[in-house]
Formats: sequence, C-alpha cells, structure tokens
Amino acid sequence: MGGLVVRKRKKTRRSRTTKKSPRFLAVLFFLILFVGLGFYILTLPIWQINDVVVNGAQLLSPDEVRTMAGIPVSENLFFTSFKRTRKNLDKIPAIKKYKLYRIPPGTVLISLTERQPVATIVLPKRSIIIDGDGYILNHNKNITLNIANLANLPVISGIKVADLNKGDKIEDKAAEIVANVIVKLKDFHELDRIQLDLGNYQNITLLLDDLLKVKLGDSDQIKKKMEVFEALLPQIYGKWSRVKYVDVRYSENPVILLK
Repeated sequence: MGGLVVRKRKKTRRSRTTKKSPRFLAVLFFLILFVGLGFYILTLPIWQINDVVVNGAQLLSPDEVRTMAGIPVSENLFFTSFKRTRKNLDKIPAIKKYKLYRIPPGTVLISLTERQPVATIVLPKRSIIIDGDGYILNHNKNITLNIANLANLPVISGIKVADLNKGDKIEDKAAEIVANVIVKLKDFHELDRIQLDLGNYQNITLLLDDLLKVKLGDSDQIKKKMEVFEALLPQIYGKWSRVKYVDVRYSENPVILLK
C-alpha cells in the first residue's frame, strides 16, 4: 500500500507540471512578442534625431555648442550613444556642468550651466579669462565668449606663462590667490576697478579704483591677510585719496600710511 501511495503522488506532480507548461509557454510567447513589437516601434524613422536644443548658454554661443557637441543627427534617438558628445562637451572649460536629455520624437536637449568670469589675466601676447576656481574659460579656440562686462573685470598681472600651462586651469597657487582676493573683493559692489599684481607670488599688490594700494607680500596666509585688510576698511572709508598704501604683509602688524 505504501508503494502505491508514492507512485500516486509522483503521478500527481507530473500532471501539475504538464498543466503549467502551456501557460508558461503562452506567457513567454507574448513576452517575446511584446519585446519584439516594442523594439520595432522604437526603430521607426519617426525617432530619428532632427533637432538639438541648447539651454543655459549666455556666455557661449548655442550654435557653437551645438556644433562642438557633434550629436549624430538622423540617428535613432533611443539607441544612439552620447559618449563622444560628452567628450566633446568636456573640452569646453566654460561649461561647468551639463545634462543631455532625449525628448521624443526626435529632439536632444543640452542643458548646461556656465562658469562665470571673474578676472582677466594679462599676458605679453594675449589675455585669458578665468572663473573663481581658476578655470581658463577661453582656452578652447573654437569657442567664442560673449562677456558683456569684459572691460570691467578685475585685471591680473605678474604671472608667468608657465604657470598657465596646466590644461584648462591655472596653477593651484594662483587659483588660491584669485579665490581669496578677487572673489572676496567682488562682494564689495562699490569697487569699479580692481588690479592685482601677483609679483611672482613674492610681492603681491592690489590697486583699488586706481586710488588705494594694498601690499600683500608673498602668497603665504593670503586668506588671513585679506581678512585683516577687510577689517581695516571701515577706518579708511571715504579717505582713500589720503592713504598712500595699506600694508598687511605682516598680518599681526598691519600699517595704514597716510600721504
């Protein structure tokens, strides 16, 4: 009797498996059909890329960004790789960040955020525009920058050309000075003209509004020196024409020399 029970159970299991097989095959068939239909629909000519839109370009020319991006027009929107496009956009230092969007039926959107110019570095044969992090915005010769207030940007001199040959960014030491001096002074909106002479990092000086000279000395503790200078500003407010210079080379012992 025990053996008969075992054989009966095995038979029942085989019967259940047999009943499930047609249902499983049907599900598999419709799944393959659905995937195949979806793939066919996505490969229709309607999904070909026919338009590239650039958002967020103010300094940059949307047409130049579009050309530089090199998005493969007429290829399939969903199956086209943007790997090469990303490499091309990474070559534009003026772009801080960007995102690519596929918008059906055939549009690619490039949404970008630009770096903001904070100063001009004057060299013997050319000038370069940098942002607050020291990136050279006009490093790519194929890109035109439209900077409305170019003449009003702070001017930086006294830097070696060798310190600029660091790819898309100036040397870290120069970038640190820019961040702690130029960017800091941008908070004082009443300043119309800022000139910074790096003096090969040994004799850094500032000239504000062609009136007030500030001696900063070498590049050591530049942030602290600027904090001391900022603290001294209320004492000479409205008296710049009477001040020969402010000396914060030694931050523990600052000097205001009157004419």
